[in-house]
Amino acid sequence: MAQPVRKQGEWGAFVTIILMVGVLVCWALIPARVLESSWRTEQEKMALWAGDSTHRWIGAQAGDVLNQVARQGERATSGLGINQIDNWLTGRIYVTLLWASLIVYRAYALLMWGLIGIPLILAAAADGFLIREIRKHSFVSQSPIRHKIGIHFFRLITVAMVVWLCLPVPAPIFVAPAVIGFMAFSLWLWASNLQKRL
Repeated sequence: MAQPVRKQGEWGAFVTIILMVGVLVCWALIPARVLESSWRTEQEKMALWAGDSTHRWIGAQAGDVLNQVARQGERATSGLGINQIDNWLTGRIYVTLLWASLIVYRAYALLMWGLIGIPLILAAAADGFLIREIRKHSFVSQSPIRHKIGIHFFRLITVAMVVWLCLPVPAPIFVAPAVIGFMAFSLWLWASNLQKRL
């Protein structure tokens, strides 16, 4: 009897559509003061936790991108009038600029942590690969369950990183180093439990 063919990625596509609709609804309804507060809070936390020099470095790196975003927003609002729809569109463009600025600031904070974290991730992946090579010549079997856990954990951390970058509310400052640490652990788990014969 023929088995029904299960389409791959149905749930992934469904969740992606739901997330896109959620982002659009959030963009249409979120007040600008929430993003202004998030922007100020993120900068104050970074300056308090990592120092003013770190905050200035992130601001300097993100400055060119933020200036380009601001110019595009100014160009988009230049042709709008003063009726209600145009006022709403102007407000949404301002919200978009604030949200993009918050994403860019967090991306450069993640890049700053990446300067420390990328060697950690590479070392964890290399260590996992060497553990796999040692196990190939011993009587220790690989764990396909741990291998799958490593793969799923890596995907989960990647999704969590994207969600953190796009979150329109203030987030804890330790999310970026935690993402890098968990990414290194998941790569180690993934590589150390690869099957012996590939």
